[in-house]
Amino acid sequence: MGAPLLVVLLVGLTACETPPARWLDSAGVVTAMPSPLQYPAFVPYDSTLADSTAEAAFLLTQDQLREAGAVTLLAAAIDSLPESQELLSAAPAMAPMQMAPAPTTSLGDGDVPLDAARCARSLRFATAPGRGKVAVWWTRVNGGRVHLAAAWRDTVAAEQRLGAWRGPIMVDTLDQGPRDAQASERGAYGCARPAPSLAVDSLNGYVHVAYALTGPEGPGVFYAHQMDPRAAFEPPVAVLYGERLGEARVASHGELVAVAYEDPNSRSRVITAVAISRTAGHLFEERLIASGGTTARDPHVAVRGKAVVVGWSDFASPNADPVFKIRRAVVQ
Repeated sequence: MGAPLLVVLLVGLTACETPPARWLDSAGVVTAMPSPLQYPAFVPYDSTLADSTAEAAFLLTQDQLREAGAVTLLAAAIDSLPESQELLSAAPAMAPMQMAPAPTTSLGDGDVPLDAARCARSLRFATAPGRGKVAVWWTRVNGGRVHLAAAWRDTVAAEQRLGAWRGPIMVDTLDQGPRDAQASERGAYGCARPAPSLAVDSLNGYVHVAYALTGPEGPGVFYAHQMDPRAAFEPPVAVLYGERLGEARVASHGELVAVAYEDPNSRSRVITAVAISRTAGHLFEERLIASGGTTARDPHVAVRGKAVVVGWSDFASPNADPVFKIRRAVVQ
């Protein structure tokens, strides 16, 4: 076989390869559904707001309503995709990482884990069927920094009730504060930042967390997961570094994990993107830009089988009311 013919064949084979993840829609699709940012209207974060106040409880309820509403808006789109019924094939098994046992200190048996330093509006819960509940939140530490903490409330099967919260289990402790190097260039956020996003997988039970913080290398979007509720979280993975903090949300279904986020490198307008893992969150192989041309805030994501749906609030101009857009993708 001659060299020119071999080159042609190789180029043809490369062109025919199916990408691991691809959009089904050429651009974001405008829906008739209301933007979650309008109902109720979003109130900016305040780093001085105490978690124990009535105002904090009210704003937290509003945040949770917006998030629940967005999940509902994505449900119909994910249901309509036939790929949502095709389970993603399991990736080659990776050697398990040996993690230290999680703390067993009691954080009380109330509705929320005890933490006097918790940042207002940052607490998020997820139910782990048959095992109990898990929570994550930002907690204040010295020097204007925050740490990302988690706790478990295990099911006491013999008594058919939930036990006490145990923790705190530290997810990420690398946030930088106003006294750290280059703080003035990077910005010091403290508690004035988006809440972490939390999901418990319905197939394998893994706990997934997505969030934004300013690490030693700079601001970015990060992800961490916990495979065993009695063990610590595995070391965080940087999804993308940039120049600012923004919203990040996570969803999972078996091997498929997706993190939708406001691109930290977007300047004049905010861009929504999604990072996709086909290895249950161990590696993020694909990063796709979802929006374009306008400002896209408050991303949300849903996954099932081989299907991914991203939704966001789109602003045609700074003073325009947001419209809700979605974009669908499939993963091979």
